[in-house]
This record gives sequence, structure tokens and C-alpha cells, in this order.
Amino acid sequence: MLHIVSLSGGSASAVTAERVIERYDRDSVALWFADTLWEDEDLYRFLGDLEARWGMTIERFADGRNPLQVAEHKKIIPNAFRAACSYELKQKHFMRYIRDKPKPLTVHLGLSWDEEHRMARPKAAYEKVEGVTVDYPLTWKPIPYLSYTKTIREWGIKPPRLYELGFPHNNCGGRCVRQGQREWLRLKRTMPERFEEVAAWEQVQRTKSETREARAILKETVDGQVTPLTLRELANRQDTDQIEMFPGDNFGCFCEY
Repeated sequence: MLHIVSLSGGSASAVTAERVIERYDRDSVALWFADTLWEDEDLYRFLGDLEARWGMTIERFADGRNPLQVAEHKKIIPNAFRAACSYELKQKHFMRYIRDKPKPLTVHLGLSWDEEHRMARPKAAYEKVEGVTVDYPLTWKPIPYLSYTKTIREWGIKPPRLYELGFPHNNCGGRCVRQGQREWLRLKRTMPERFEEVAAWEQVQRTKSETREARAILKETVDGQVTPLTLRELANRQDTDQIEMFPGDNFGCFCEY
């Protein structure tokens, strides 16, 4: 049986792949990564270090567009509830990839025991393909007791630099359109040029008459009323040194596999 690991470029999916490789014959394991062309440069260094550790090649796929280009094509300003990039750059291509592989096969995804609420959707989607099952190696016993970044350090590999900067994910160079105010402020503080790139793009999109739902990437609730919050407004209003003032807003990449 073939075992396919969908790698996100983050620490959790790396530990997932390690567990799959340890349990199954290396020759029956395939590693797949979808490049959004918006990744932090250090993500590619990390993938190379993993390939050296495992003695395997990670199959890399790129649609040719980045998330902002996908949003322009869809005529939307993406947000936490509507982000076409997940499907357009990752999901549909991974589905095509597994459909073309010999069956039976198992897809292994890097969701852990505390992400059980996210497991049903990708499992249902991929298991619609005859001969495909989905498994979550981070739930195998023994449950990993170290943080994933600590585990990676124990391998002698430097974790991706976005973690060192405080980001909870290693996707889209810290610019995930689904992340909240806290991570956007972190991006403004640590990589202001990336923040400015997206803030400027958002402003342009809001002026386009053909852009549907021309709201904003973020939102806020004031007196029970939910309103759009642009990155420009966020930057002008908030002190980027006060990142921890958003204690409940600590989510990272919300891409479904």
C-alpha cells in the first residue's frame, strides 16, 4: 500500500512524515508539498534539511499563482471565512495527485489530537476517492510529548525561522489571509515590507468596482456590530509592540488539507 504525506512546510507535518516513514517501508511512502509561491525563503531550506534526513525527495507542486493572484481572479478580498487560495493552490491539486496514484493508498495529514474538530472535513473529502483512507499519525500512540519544534531540534535540524519570530505557522511567509490581528501586527513588526505589500494590495482591491464583497481581510466587533478592518486601519490604530493584547487571537494557517 502507498502512504502519502501532505507536507505543509511546518513542524507538525514534518513530525507526521517522520512517524509514517518510521512505521512503513520507505519505498511505499511519498511526500508531497504545495508551494503557494508566497512562502518564506527559510521554508525551502527546511524542506531540503528534511530531504537530507530522510534520504527522500519531496514532490513539490506549484499552481503558478500566489494567494493574492487567486483572490484577484475570484474578485474577492479574502478573509478568515472566505479564502479561495486553500482550494485553488492546494486542495484541488492534491486531490488530482491522489486520484492518479495506484490504490489502495492512505493519505496522512498533520493534524494532532487537539485539532480533532478539523479532521472530519478532509477525511470525508479524500475518502470519496475509491481506495483512499485518511489517517492522522500525530494521534498514534505514544502521543508526541515534546513540542514539534523541539523534536525537530533533537533531529539536529533548525526549525523554520517564522517560529523563532513568534508565528504559530510556517505558511505564506507569515501573510496567511486567514490569520487574525495579532499575527498581522507581528508581521508588521518583524517583516514590515510584507505587511505593506498586502496592505497596499488590499487598498487597491477596495477601489475596484468589479471586486465582490470589497470589505477587508480583517474584521472587528464594536458595540455588537461587525465591521471590516483594513490592514491600514490596524496599523494606524495599534502599537505593534502590544501584540500580546490579543490573547485569544492566536490562530495560524487555517488551510484545510
